[in-house]
Amino acid sequence: MSHKLLAAFNEGVNRSMSGDHPSAIQAFDKVLGEDPRHSPALSAKGFSLARLGRPAEALRCFERAIELDPTLADNYRNAALCQLDLDEPEAASTLLERAFQLNPEPPYREAAAVEIFTLGQALLARGSRRADKARYRHARHAFELALEYHPGFIEAARALADVWSHLGDAERSSHYAHLAARLRPAG
Repeated sequence: MSHKLLAAFNEGVNRSMSGDHPSAIQAFDKVLGEDPRHSPALSAKGFSLARLGRPAEALRCFERAIELDPTLADNYRNAALCQLDLDEPEAASTLLERAFQLNPEPPYREAAAVEIFTLGQALLARGSRRADKARYRHARHAFELALEYHPGFIEAARALADVWSHLGDAERSSHYAHLAARLRPAG
């Protein structure tokens, strides 16, 4: 990689880390204009697009990065988060399974579960653009995956109890409330 491309990529990373995602995307686009196969720039651009609430565009970046280098678990995980944001839980689950095959370490799986849970919380907070029940159904998928991938995740069980309560299913709400009460905090 030329010094010019490296400088543009580093500029993008620095801008992304400081929260200036629009400028970061411009820097990554400079890199990709010179080298469209630059997988790290595609991944980083996808990250910034996701942070800007543009999951469909971010997903395309992660999918292209996966095509170029199918060995990086993080690209699969990030693509899965985009799929969840787009309310495609089956596609997200497939991508997560591949990520966990590439990185089978329990801390990686647990960290992904936390990211998925955080996305579920964000989905609930997205306000009036979606009807209340639609937001809860959407978030439910994220919370279910978070609990599936980290079975001891008390907050995910509690969130599912709350979601099912809002969706009018007292039996499932009670099930997850009891599960949360039985789980023990890590540590």
